[in-house]
Formats: sequence, C-alpha cells, structure tokens
Amino acid sequence: MRFSNIFVTILSGVASMAQAFPQGPIGEKGLPPSYSESNLTWTGTVTKNGPKMSFNGSSFEDIEAQIHRMNPDFSWDDQDVIGTPVHSTSEKAHLTCDPNNIWWAQVFRINQGIEYLKGKTGTCSMGPGPRVCTRISCSYKSAIWWCNDNDYSIEEDCSIWANYAQDIVDQCQTHDATARVRGQEFSTDNWNIMVGFDNDHC
Repeated sequence: MRFSNIFVTILSGVASMAQAFPQGPIGEKGLPPSYSESNLTWTGTVTKNGPKMSFNGSSFEDIEAQIHRMNPDFSWDDQDVIGTPVHSTSEKAHLTCDPNNIWWAQVFRINQGIEYLKGKTGTCSMGPGPRVCTRISCSYKSAIWWCNDNDYSIEEDCSIWANYAQDIVDQCQTHDATARVRGQEFSTDNWNIMVGFDNDHC
C-alpha cells in the first residue's frame, strides 16, 4: 500500500510539471492554418552618415545578425546611426485573449521577447496580406508575430511592437502556476500583433 501511495504521488507530480510547462501539439506551427508566413524587412542606416540599407530575414534576430556582420560595432542605442523611422499613424483598436487556433506560450519567454524588441528602431515592412505574418521574435517555442490584413505591403516604426505585445501579456496571461499567455491586438491600420506558441525552429 505504501508503495502504491508513493507511485501515485510521483505520477501526480509529473502531471503537475507537465501542466506548468505546456507544450503545443507535436510538430504544429504556431500560426493558424488560414495564415501564411512572410519575411521581415528592416530599413535604416548601420554606420554613421552612411546610406540607408534594407535587410530581409525570418525574424528580427536574423536581421540583427546580418547587420552585425556588416558593422560589428552597430548599436540600437545610437540614434544618429539608425536614422529617423517612418512616422506611425496607427492606434490600438481592440484586443482578444482567445485568438483562433493559437496555442499557449510561456509568459517568461514572451517577456524576454518584449525586452529584446524594446529600443529596436528603424522602419520595418512586410508584404501584402491578408493574414500574412512575420515572426519578429521567437525563443523556446514562444513567439511574437506582426501580421498584415491589408491586400498591400505595409511599413511601420519597429519600436511600437513591444508595447502591443506588453498589452497582451498584461491582459491575457493566466496568473496561475502555468504562467501561460496567448492573444492578439489589432491596430486601426489593419495590422496586428499576435503572441503564442510556435514549434517551427523557435
């Protein structure tokens, strides 16, 4: 009897750990089936008084790596180098904490992504939609996407994304032992920021 009680206790502990660190369905990408993924383009200057240049990549991390290969001393803090981004006309429209077919991400990892995106300036652009997204940050299967619902290409000041993602964390996290989050916040310019699980090289 004692052995049975110990065995049940162990199984309960394993189950609790599995709930605390949720994983999405094996092999499943984060975006819903009706969405497609596109690369991100960043435009700015990478050397002081240098020409504006554009870099294309699968995420901001990918683009930053390209920039540092060109200028190892590049810093996001040097506004004289990066230049003035496009002026943003977007305002926040509405937020949902239950986007269709988006699995949960870990709050801790999404917060890391938000901190990474803060201070990233310059002009970011992506191709036409609708329902086309570019993954702007992803680590440990926890992703932040920028999605375009327009039928034309869009560009934005890259620095505003972190604020949208922070809204999703603040309003949509579970506030329990699992510490999970998913959500989607829309802008008046018909694009949105989405937060959730991604199992595709993330």
